[in-house]
Amino acid sequence: MQNSSDSDRLGQDAVERWFIRQGLPHAIHDYSASTDVLTRAAPFLSLVFLLEATGSFNDQFSGWTQALVFVLGVGLLLSCVALLNTYRKRPKFALPNTIGLAETALFIFGPPLLPLVFGGDGSGFLLLALFNVVLLGLTYMIVSFGMIPMFRSGARHIVREVGGLGRLMLKSLPLLLLFATFLFLNAEMWQVAHGFTPAFYAISVGFVALIAFVFLALRIPSETASLAGFATWEEVCERAFACGAPVDTHDRPRLANPPAPEPLAWVDRLNIGVLLFMRQAVQVFLVAMVIGIFYVLFGLFTVRKETILQWTELTEATFADRSIYETVLFGADIALTWELLAVSGFIAAFSALQFAVSLITDDTYREEFFNDAANDVRDVLAVRALYLHDITHED
Repeated sequence: MQNSSDSDRLGQDAVERWFIRQGLPHAIHDYSASTDVLTRAAPFLSLVFLLEATGSFNDQFSGWTQALVFVLGVGLLLSCVALLNTYRKRPKFALPNTIGLAETALFIFGPPLLPLVFGGDGSGFLLLALFNVVLLGLTYMIVSFGMIPMFRSGARHIVREVGGLGRLMLKSLPLLLLFATFLFLNAEMWQVAHGFTPAFYAISVGFVALIAFVFLALRIPSETASLAGFATWEEVCERAFACGAPVDTHDRPRLANPPAPEPLAWVDRLNIGVLLFMRQAVQVFLVAMVIGIFYVLFGLFTVRKETILQWTELTEATFADRSIYETVLFGADIALTWELLAVSGFIAAFSALQFAVSLITDDTYREEFFNDAANDVRDVLAVRALYLHDITHED
């Protein structure tokens, strides 16, 4: 039979797993790189560690000798792992429950050193060690901020946003179309699109999109500071119950108001900011996608072959090279060209920028599109308040 402390620990583990699924693992109390982050990535890092053991092969060996060197190299690395686990008082070949400086150094420098041990020239030592450092850093970022659960949550959010796309377009489309139609039906825009190389076009559109996402990021720090405060425990319990978190809300309103959970550290605010940014980025992406598709369809009927020949340097002879698909509809030529796709992409990128600015500066847009994401984060922070209260008031 489990005692109360074991039951409490199981309850806390369930809440911590829930935090991770929501994409906010930094809500976990005493969240640590050595015990919480890299240990979750240990299976992946162990696989990379073993695969890199193939570095013990080099050109001076062949046939069975080469295979023997590989076996010896893997055996040497596993022996180092066993010695380190023995020193840490763990089973010899168990995955680590704590990753410290020694484990990190073994992962970074172990495989690159194998060629040197077996007489290689070691020319790839620094390159492989640098690769391991970069891989370790990326793995830390992905696991630490719950990027994979965040992407899964983002995918579910995209489905919900697509369901509410009509509402999104009803609010944003009229103003965006008014702004963009003047650009679309402009000969200079088509001339510019015609003159772009694919690389320069990608850089230009990417630069506009980057500015849009920078605008989104600028507002987030001021928003995160106000999300963790609650006036009463009643509000906390209502939010925790409504979001279905595995936390007990019974009799919590009897606690002294207002709730005073542990303040958010900078890394906690960063985790919240990344989640809010991704949610808004989904909205901006959907708006840009709908605008782009709209102008492709609009352009098929309004900017036909004769107009494109007048607005660009294309001729009857070169038009076929720029045309993706041509047909005749109602007695008129319809052509899907690279210029049409390029101009529509430009319009979509500029519309995304305008929508991102509106999310920041327009209170109506903010209330309509940002508050849903903020409320989801406040739900998680409400659960965090109850979770931290349980931890700090354990017997």
